[in-house]
Formats: sequence, C-alpha cells, structure tokens
Amino acid sequence: MGNTQQSVSAEQVSEFLRQHTDFLIEQPDLLSELEFEKTPAGTISLAQRQREQLRQKNQHLHDQLHALIDNAHSNAALQQRVHQLCLRLMDCQDLQSLLATLLQQLQEEFSADEVSLRLFYSGDQKPKLPPVEGNIAELHADDAKLKAFDHILAKQQPVCGRLTKAQKQLLFGEKADDVHSVACLPLGHEPCAGLLAIASSDANRFHADMGTEYLSFLGEVFMRLMRRFCHGQNDS
Repeated sequence: MGNTQQSVSAEQVSEFLRQHTDFLIEQPDLLSELEFEKTPAGTISLAQRQREQLRQKNQHLHDQLHALIDNAHSNAALQQRVHQLCLRLMDCQDLQSLLATLLQQLQEEFSADEVSLRLFYSGDQKPKLPPVEGNIAELHADDAKLKAFDHILAKQQPVCGRLTKAQKQLLFGEKADDVHSVACLPLGHEPCAGLLAIASSDANRFHADMGTEYLSFLGEVFMRLMRRFCHGQNDS
C-alpha cells in the first residue's frame, strides 16, 4: 500500500494559522513544545519578532494620535485668527483700508512670507484700484495665464499645499522660487472674482489637512466688503 502522507509546505502552515488565529490557544500542549527563544545565532525568536511588531504598531498609532491632536490645535488657532481678521476687515471704512488691512494682517497674523491678491475684471475697461503697498494686480477674466488655475477655480474651494511653477509665477512673480507651500483661495462665486494666496517658504506650513472652511469664510467676508466699496451690490 502506497504512502498516503503528503508533505505540508511552510506556506500552507502559514495560511492555516492565518485563518485559524486561535489554533495554538486551543492546542496548549502543542504550544508548549514550540521553541520561541531558542534560535540559531544571528536570528531573532518568534517572541522577539512579535514584540517588535507590536512596538512598531503602537508607535505608529502613537504618531497618528499626536498628528491628529496637533492638527486639531492648528485648526483651532486658524479659526481664531480668521475670526479676528474678519472683524478688522469689517471695521474698514473704504477700499484702500480694506486692501491694506487684508495684506498686512495676513502677513502678521498668519506668519506669511508672501501674500498675493489677484482681482479679475471683465470688459474692456480695467478698474483702478487705490494705491496700496503690496502684491496686488488685476487680470482680465479671460487672461490665458489663468488656465493654470482652471482646476482650483472650477472647484471654488481653497487648496493648501504646493502649487505648480506656472501658478506660483502668476501669483508671486520673481519671488516664486522662494514659495514652497501656499493656501490659495478663490474669491467670490461663479464667475470667480479673484484669487488670494498666502505663501510660506516652509514646505510644511500650509498642507492638505488644514481647515479650509475657515479660509472659505474669510474669502466670503472679503468679497462682500469688496462689493460694498466697489459696486454697492449685494452678494449674489
């Protein structure tokens, strides 16, 4: 009679134990016969390996928890700064004061290295802005250079992180190479009335986990005040 015994590969044993994680618990006699600590020189035991895996998993969870806490604190601080800035903007009495306050406060309160404001206009006549020190420019809404922002303008939501070279060039000109992270806000509703960008030389200063709802609120407040001073129109 032939030998009916079949050899079992290590992969099959591993798969079995993976599907029956309580097998060794239910077989205490077998567990006592396994050698965990006695291993060849230069290798680590199963127990050591398990402890190391648990340590790495715990460290990963610890890091995730601290990242969530740090992000929550960052968003709370951002909310407070936006709140205070909006109050200051609402105290402005004219367009010149509004623009100057926006640029100055963003650099001071948000620790921004650069602030850029691009306002869009339509038609043949370019509006004249009051003299304000800062990076402000007007662009025709059909300007071909705005193609670089099609995705951002279409979503009508702030984005935080890194911008493309073409986007940074339009917003920051000769200082574009010094910009490594940006919070970029589309202003107004469809059609978009402009872009506001807050930039940092720190690549981690503005990131995708930031609370963009506060930045959206800032953009809404600013555009309502702009309309009041420029056109006397209500927000649509």
